[in-house]
Amino acid sequence: MILVTGATGNVGGKVLALLRADGHKVRALTRDPGKAAFEAGADLEVVAADLGRPETLPAALDGVQKVFLMSLGANKATHDAHLVAAAREAGVEHIVQLSTLGVEMAEDPKANPLGHWHRIAEDALKDSGVPWTILRPNGFMSMNLGWAASIKAEGIARGPLADVPEAIVDPRDIAEVAMRALTGEGHEGQVYELTGPQALTGREQLAVVGSLLERDLRFETVPLSAHREMMLRHFSEETVNGVITTLEEAIEHGSELHGRLSPDIRRVLGREPRSFATWVHDHLDFYRA
Repeated sequence: MILVTGATGNVGGKVLALLRADGHKVRALTRDPGKAAFEAGADLEVVAADLGRPETLPAALDGVQKVFLMSLGANKATHDAHLVAAAREAGVEHIVQLSTLGVEMAEDPKANPLGHWHRIAEDALKDSGVPWTILRPNGFMSMNLGWAASIKAEGIARGPLADVPEAIVDPRDIAEVAMRALTGEGHEGQVYELTGPQALTGREQLAVVGSLLERDLRFETVPLSAHREMMLRHFSEETVNGVITTLEEAIEHGSELHGRLSPDIRRVLGREPRSFATWVHDHLDFYRA
């Protein structure tokens, strides 16, 4: 039995689907099963639990051998620690944890709070005694769907990083690596950095979208203050402040971190990571008027 946390999310949902397609028994953890639209089947159990409420976790982990662990935002360190502690007590044999690129550089919580939260979460897993694999992805290609509405309506994409190269990664590649780590051999104790095959600036990413749409699109740089106000509509203030600090570092230091390329997807999957053009092609309907 493999427990998948974040089972309704962008990566966790894909991990769940891949495991089921490969014939594995899975248990999906969600805070509200009534709102989660899972395809029923004998291979799937759905359990109500909350990483922020550790008393709900022992039942979710009963009979589980492996776990895909992901959580987001300012509570990541605490939530991951809760799951890891419960997994240790339950005798879980392997945890695959979703972290983020640049954790090894996140010593100062004020300079990089987002990375620091992930670093604390990683340390909790490494110190637990439970065999582990850690995935450190770069930014997700799917974040570009935030441009879809303004592209359809105005032919404009807005963002704070117009000219900083980023080797963003397809969430499908992250999920495939997670599935291999959960079901294959030789992944325990490994840290995999997951990036796309090339580093593209925001303007270059938009040019790819425009080329496939056969439209002339324009990138409009927005100040971080405006970007912060937009994010506050969807995330907690602490999480938003952490993201903004990370963006400030990216603007100041350019592509030193997020523009670097990693061979780890090729090593694990035996193929090149999907390109941004491939991701856009497969999601082009989101951008069409």
